[in-house]
Amino acid sequence: KHFEDMLVNMCDERARMLQHQFAVSMNHVHALAILVSTFHLRKQPSALDQKTFAEYTARTEFERPLMSGVAYAQKVLGSEREAFEREQGWVIKRMHSKELSPIQDEYAPTVFSQETIGYLVSLDMMSGEEDHENILRARASGKGVLTSPFRLLESNHLGVVLTFALYKQDMPPDATAEERIQAASGYLGGAFDVESLVENLLRQLAKNEAIIVNVYDITNSCRPLIMYGPEALPESDLLHISPLDFGDPFRKHEMRCRLARKTPLPKLAIGFSSGVLALVALICFMVYNAHNHIKKVEEDYRKMEELKVHAEAADIAKSQFLATVSHEIRTPMNGVLGMLRMLMDTDLDA
Repeated sequence: KHFEDMLVNMCDERARMLQHQFAVSMNHVHALAILVSTFHLRKQPSALDQKTFAEYTARTEFERPLMSGVAYAQKVLGSEREAFEREQGWVIKRMHSKELSPIQDEYAPTVFSQETIGYLVSLDMMSGEEDHENILRARASGKGVLTSPFRLLESNHLGVVLTFALYKQDMPPDATAEERIQAASGYLGGAFDVESLVENLLRQLAKNEAIIVNVYDITNSCRPLIMYGPEALPESDLLHISPLDFGDPFRKHEMRCRLARKTPLPKLAIGFSSGVLALVALICFMVYNAHNHIKKVEEDYRKMEELKVHAEAADIAKSQFLATVSHEIRTPMNGVLGMLRMLMDTDLDA
């Protein structure tokens, strides 16, 4: 029972921490989507360019600790391709092969990107299977959506991509899917490098505890997709599953936790008396003392484990509090500094 309670507490705490970090990152990407919509799509001429976008995202990347980079892709119709490529000075290329994209009805080439994923510029997001599906769901729903786990370009790590659709004007809450599709002008995406970034986060929490964590995409319950953790799992008689909500209404996730080894079996002591009465009495006395000593050691161990769990929970609560307070101060300051920089770089007119 003790090991089971310890596993439940540790798994639930890690799930809450991971879910909170995803929510924070999603909120920051959504805020960035609003910024791009305001200063690029609805301002003529645009107040944003690749240099400004890269500088701003680099300075604010600490607010997205689980993300390896963010990028903006513009919606380009087939009839607009030639003029668009002439304006950008490059041609639209396919995602994986990086070859010239074939003629099609619609493209979504990346025009702005964070320096960490600068290789995405000019690549058509619609040509990637996962990104194509994400774009269609994001613009039809108006919500942030996640891909299923796949190998990211360059790093080849397991990850997911978060996508928000950007619209020409503010959409009413009751807008239909067709209205949203027609009004979509671009897509802001962020890449979560789950395999390395979540590992670092959980390592800080796990410390030296003998616990193994796996994160799964269970949208298809018959075929769960691993997002983080080893595929070959050790034998363990204890398993705890904590649900995860990453904010995507279309996908389901969960965290599965196991002990690294089987729980120790209870020790049985059987004494046999086969001598004189004095020898039997002596053996019973020794067994009685050993039993009391073992009980005392186990009780001390249980108390130490409880104190350790409480201390870890307090440390995490303190970290979350400091991160939240720091974020609430930094976020408006970054906005003010960003606006001042853009004002200083923009020529005044009559």
